[in-house]
Amino acid sequence: MAVSDAQICNMALTQLGAKRITTLTEDSKNARECNAVFDNVRDAVLTDYIWTFAQKRVALATVAGDPVWTDDLMTVVYQKPSDFLQLNFVNIETAKVRVEGDQILSDTASLKIKYTFRQTDTTVYHPKFTEAFAVRLALELAFAITSNRSLAESAATIYYEKKLPNAQSIDAMQETPLQPMHDELIVARTQGSSQLIGRTGWSTWFPVCHF
Repeated sequence: MAVSDAQICNMALTQLGAKRITTLTEDSKNARECNAVFDNVRDAVLTDYIWTFAQKRVALATVAGDPVWTDDLMTVVYQKPSDFLQLNFVNIETAKVRVEGDQILSDTASLKIKYTFRQTDTTVYHPKFTEAFAVRLALELAFAITSNRSLAESAATIYYEKKLPNAQSIDAMQETPLQPMHDELIVARTQGSSQLIGRTGWSTWFPVCHF
């Protein structure tokens, strides 16, 4: 069942035993508190995992000019997409990539990326994600609305130990797991042939480490 921003907020408020709202813009304390944190919490939850409903694949557009200095080999400047939240994969295994401000720098031309974007359409959220989002929202709202720190601690435990892992597990079932491309030498030794098998996932997209 599709839900709205206000419905997600009401799920969080219900967990806190607080009064529900009609819209995030209504003139009430709970609505103001929800409106103040909703976007930031949504973006935080979207970057807690590579959710299938919040991914885009793009060929990056280059920006005119060179970086001020290129001692780190970052010689190509790309424009970061306006809805960009987190870089997840690149199309060239050896590419060095760095996100800086509103740009993406690289040592590689013709770079394509797969990234988490700011998915604001709540109607595409999986129900388990919505549940996790509401609990994370309750965590952020708990003290501001109830002045009860124990409610915030309880929400944190539920989110990180139950709701988030459960939502991640369900979302992972929506695609074939990525498998590393087989090494030619290993395949030749084990199968008597250099023919590569299992060229899916990482043979096209290569993961970017998140620090």
